[in-house]
Amino acid sequence: MNLYRRIVTKSFLFILAIILAFCNFSFACDTWVAMGNSTRDGSVILAKNSDRGSTEVQPFQYVPGTKQTEKKVKCTHITIPQASETYAHMGSRIWWIFGYEMGVNEWGVAIGNEASHTKEPKAKTGLLGMDLIRLALERGKTAYEAMHIIIDLIEKYGQGGNCVHKQTTGRYYTYHNSFIIADPNCAWVLETAGKYWVAKKVKDVWAISNVPSIESDFDEAHPELISHAVRMGWCKSEKDFNYARDYTDFPSRYMGHAQLRANSNLARLKNLRPGITVEDMFKICRNHHEGTIVAPRWTPNEPFFAQTCMHECPPAGSSHTAASMVAQLRKNMHPMLRQVCWQSFSNPCVNVFKPFYFAGQTVPEQYAVGVFRYSPDSPWWWAEKTKRLCDLNYNRLAPVVQNVFRQTEKWQLERADKMEDEAFKLIRQGKEQEAEKLIQQFCRENTERVETEYKQLEDRLLEMLPKVGVEYLFLDNLRKNCEIGKLELPIPKKR
Repeated sequence: MNLYRRIVTKSFLFILAIILAFCNFSFACDTWVAMGNSTRDGSVILAKNSDRGSTEVQPFQYVPGTKQTEKKVKCTHITIPQASETYAHMGSRIWWIFGYEMGVNEWGVAIGNEASHTKEPKAKTGLLGMDLIRLALERGKTAYEAMHIIIDLIEKYGQGGNCVHKQTTGRYYTYHNSFIIADPNCAWVLETAGKYWVAKKVKDVWAISNVPSIESDFDEAHPELISHAVRMGWCKSEKDFNYARDYTDFPSRYMGHAQLRANSNLARLKNLRPGITVEDMFKICRNHHEGTIVAPRWTPNEPFFAQTCMHECPPAGSSHTAASMVAQLRKNMHPMLRQVCWQSFSNPCVNVFKPFYFAGQTVPEQYAVGVFRYSPDSPWWWAEKTKRLCDLNYNRLAPVVQNVFRQTEKWQLERADKMEDEAFKLIRQGKEQEAEKLIQQFCRENTERVETEYKQLEDRLLEMLPKVGVEYLFLDNLRKNCEIGKLELPIPKKR
């Protein structure tokens, strides 16, 4: 009997360990959009927080438009035919992946995606959701065109394959995808389950997370979307069909948390319209549910995957926000000013958004630097190190960083308006090269100021830490993350 109990106990613990290990890689992202009728200046604004594990470093890169000579393009897991021409784009690229978590192209198309767990089988290989974003940005001139590029690619090559780096995580994790795809004139929600898909045009505001959002009211769909659900027994009839209810794999972990985040972000958008601004989108990116019944007491980790600005909360999950983007898309503007991509590394609550334009190389090449090990030359790691230092005593250290970076954002926003007016005047005078140089100088001054501030803040936080002390719930997890990334922090030793 005792032997039987030991066997049962060991089996239970083994299964529990597997479940918890798998849970650690249930990434949680959020994307939301406001149409021109809901924003203060009439622009379309799309935003996303990308949440990944501690080794999933996410640099930011710019790629110029190119007439392609290669016949094939190597994506993360498979190779597909290359387009004859690819458009200039910038995006957040996980260090080992071909595609982007989010990005924007020279035509003003912006895209963000979410992991979506559905009843359809997951393919062992295919295109990742990140690959689909990059390919659509490279090939699409409008949101609608980009959406159907994604649909065509899914139908031809499928979506699937490992979404985490096996060598650093030792795990396998895959999912289907939901997207919001926007341009200066419109936005579409595209949700997929294997080769099946459904799409809805956004009328005012919308928010998605890791649970399907489209129900019975949609504008386009896979021709067999409903008949397949009826055939599988997921719904009774065509009249009874509801995509979110019928295709969702409800036993998937964190479904309720994802719905909470989507509801929270959508409620904020509705309360802010019709005057939504870029600054409002920054605030939603930083949402910890402050002032609500699920607000944290000590650190942002406590709501356990329910906050938009995601922090690690082991053992439930080790993901955190690795990068954020706010894309402002404006119609009837010169291409150099039509879209502004505001980008932040690591958790946005203790970091800073910087603006980038399509006026030649406005994104420093250094911003594309970063792998899973710490590098002092990587801007992503500057931000991540700042975040991890703040984690040691968030209530005392985070306000110091926030005070500096909120002033920087205010400075950038005020100067952006003046710079754009001056650039527009130069463009009207036929001095486009001078306008391009002006925009590039503006972006360079912003990134140089931010680099200086990161270095100053690191020194200041390290100086403050012995005085305020360490108050953090998950020191073991932080210690492990720092060991993997070869990042030295003044973490107290285990007693």
